[in-house]
Amino acid sequence: IWRAVEPTLPANSALRGFLKPEPLALLEELESEETPHHRREEIGLRLNQMGDPRRGVGVDANGVPEIAWVDIPAGRVVLETTGRHAFVVRPFRLARYAVTWAQFRAFVAAEDGYREDSWWEGRPREDEPGDLLWAFDNYPAVNVSWYDAMAFCRWLSTKLGFEVRLPTEWEWQWAAAGNPDYPWWGEWDDRLANSLDSGISRTLAAGLYPSGRSPFGLDDIAGNVREWCVNTYEDPDKDVVARESSRVLRGGAWSARAEHCRVTSRFRNHPGLRGNNIGVRLCC
Repeated sequence: IWRAVEPTLPANSALRGFLKPEPLALLEELESEETPHHRREEIGLRLNQMGDPRRGVGVDANGVPEIAWVDIPAGRVVLETTGRHAFVVRPFRLARYAVTWAQFRAFVAAEDGYREDSWWEGRPREDEPGDLLWAFDNYPAVNVSWYDAMAFCRWLSTKLGFEVRLPTEWEWQWAAAGNPDYPWWGEWDDRLANSLDSGISRTLAAGLYPSGRSPFGLDDIAGNVREWCVNTYEDPDKDVVARESSRVLRGGAWSARAEHCRVTSRFRNHPGLRGNNIGVRLCC
């Protein structure tokens, strides 16, 4: 019941603290920018221990990933390395959180999941998925290659009944904040993201920095994990099908310095690469 409606609590602060459901109290604590990084880590682990109640970080009753979609309006974006060329963005939806371990493991464990050849469309597939690292249910999945991500999207599309895909980088950048440096207005603030400055030196549970959300309401844009985009790095607006073409990564990460957490920063890697700071955010 507490997931849907927060009860009316007594005015007495001590009694309120006793009666308030613990998950609600923990989520409320995250709202303060003064909550330190190590405390956020504790809160994420505790939410995982209890069964994280937030929509968009787990799976539904049928074991299908439950995505919290955010509506993104139309816009225009200039990529950092493409001069004045503006990319037109049509309305779309982007997941509020990066794909979590609970969600990616559903794909790996399904009989028709990771080992089903049809999801790969002839792309390379490893015998086994990437290592389970910091693999708490509400933590972002890492060690996911671009090939893995594309197969996951195809599998989830059949489960949800509509196309799920990776975003283009211009969609990602527009949803992240348009063309400013960070998801928030102003200078870098190391309190608002899990970056190298946090001192945690690993991922944290998804969505522990609500004050660092993008204007459209997306979490962890400037920290936690970088995220695969569908397009190639060298020719972002061309449909290049070559298997070995470098693919774009966007966003900050737990291992990144402030200058590499800007929403306009572009990164690239081989599509078969898996890394402990690389994850996935879904688009539809």
